[in-house]
Amino acid sequence: MRLLSFCPETDWFLNQKRTASPSSWTRCSTLLLLLLLISPTLCLAAQLEAIPDRNRVGLEESFSLELRASGSVDGDPDLSVLEQDFELLGSSQSSQMQIINTDISRTTTWSLSLLARSAGRKTIPAICIENDCSKPVIIDVLPAGQSSHGVNGESDLLLEVSAEPGKVWVQAQLLYKVRLFTRLNFLQASLSEPEPQGVEAVVQKLGEDRNYESERDGLRYRVVERVYVVFPQQSGRLTIPPIQFGAQIAEGGRRGFDPFNQRTRQLRKRSEEISIEVLPAADSGGRSWLPTSDLQVEDDWQQPPQLTVGEPATRTITLRASGLPSAQLPPLSIEIPDGVRSYPDQPNREDQFNENGVIGILQQKLALVPTRPGTLLLPEVKIDWWDLQNERWRQTLLPAIEVDVLPAANQPAVVATTPVEQSNTSQIEARPETEAPAAPVVVEPGFWPWLSLALGCGWILTLLLLFKGRRTGDAQNSEQERQEKATSLKTAQRELQHALKAGDQSQIRSALLDWGAALFPERAPGNLEELAALCGEPLKQQVEAFSRSLYSRNAKSWDGQELLEIVQQVVRERTEGTNSNKLPPLYPY
Repeated sequence: MRLLSFCPETDWFLNQKRTASPSSWTRCSTLLLLLLLISPTLCLAAQLEAIPDRNRVGLEESFSLELRASGSVDGDPDLSVLEQDFELLGSSQSSQMQIINTDISRTTTWSLSLLARSAGRKTIPAICIENDCSKPVIIDVLPAGQSSHGVNGESDLLLEVSAEPGKVWVQAQLLYKVRLFTRLNFLQASLSEPEPQGVEAVVQKLGEDRNYESERDGLRYRVVERVYVVFPQQSGRLTIPPIQFGAQIAEGGRRGFDPFNQRTRQLRKRSEEISIEVLPAADSGGRSWLPTSDLQVEDDWQQPPQLTVGEPATRTITLRASGLPSAQLPPLSIEIPDGVRSYPDQPNREDQFNENGVIGILQQKLALVPTRPGTLLLPEVKIDWWDLQNERWRQTLLPAIEVDVLPAANQPAVVATTPVEQSNTSQIEARPETEAPAAPVVVEPGFWPWLSLALGCGWILTLLLLFKGRRTGDAQNSEQERQEKATSLKTAQRELQHALKAGDQSQIRSALLDWGAALFPERAPGNLEELAALCGEPLKQQVEAFSRSLYSRNAKSWDGQELLEIVQQVVRERTEGTNSNKLPPLYPY
């Protein structure tokens, strides 16, 4: 009856004994006995017990703590008492009930995974569920670098970090290397990323992780190496806080009756903190700030090609900078001399990686179209950069080159036809003036003067007849040439119209030049620039737009229909101008 005094139901039955009859007391006793057999834990307080898997752990490894409650519990344990000295990595709960004959037992277990915050002797305080509490437990936490599972006190897990070079210039490359040495097999593992502080910086992982083996203090380790490139964008103190590695490893043995529940423990490692001074940019004197250990420039025209007027040729210049991303390389400044048109493309940027860091590559392509024959001098290209090894300004030079430009294939040679005709005419006209004075020279008068007069009149009449016949022939030839020219112009215009409808750029270019040669036979253009200069606006604007679409991949689109309408307008204006220059009729009325 002493044990039952803690139960409210027992007190009720005792009070009933004092007031009830003997028969009533018998019935109550029987009911109380049945209740105790059905639920023996109703009147028993729950017993809590805290059981660690080991009492000696490393600072960087987790351990398990089981909190067992025997009996009926209502609620969850208060785990906030652990936060001061331990970090809760995870928790789980399970329940178990056993019935042996008429005895019923129930057990609730909470499995906690804990990690000590500091080394030393730590106390797991009493953990309570309402009024039921466990007893405190003492845990010895070994210092960092020591493991309760290691051999001769050596750690099975090492985490090292390093930074190169020891000092860095602003926007220059800093290599941050992480090495993980392990002799354990991980079920799960994770490594945090570096997060620089103090100054603004850009962080990028360098390639894939390296895996190899290494020996340290007589022990063989598997090594995982990861490299990051850091580009500080400001001068000042750059600090990289410790990175953290976490892993889960398996331990031997099984837990309870669950054959699939394998026992594990957590490991955690923290690296050292790294602090580096970032130097400001040197005095550039207006030059672009390019901090690199090596800069090279390449030109695919090392052996200059032979160009032709009106035909495009592509020149490619490549810039390579070690330890500098391509996004930081400025566009190349290339001077274009007179006598050539340039159509540059957008620079192509690419980053390559090796064991020394990043290599930034900038490739500049431009289409060059010569406009006149002769020797073309392409100026040199200079690039200034800051040498990180010698800490001084240097200059990379791409020397100037000379290129021979040939005339266009369909451009006729210049023939001075008009001066020759004028020279012949002058000789014909000068001939009578030189011979006429000698004709009337006679020693004696006689019939010779009359003969000379007759011959002179005949000569003059012959000249008049020749002049009239020549003028008639010239008029016929001019009319014939005009008709042939009109027919040739119509044919060229028809071919141009077909080419514009087909949309073939090379065919359109050839048809334009043929149309220009038919329209201007005396000054047949050898390229599109000469044709545009002969026609003027607005055809010049359309031809230039077509040239950009022909030579540059990034040029804006042009309207072929609008070009055809302008060509027809030019033909009409030139035809009307030619007809207006004709002589008026002899008899207008």
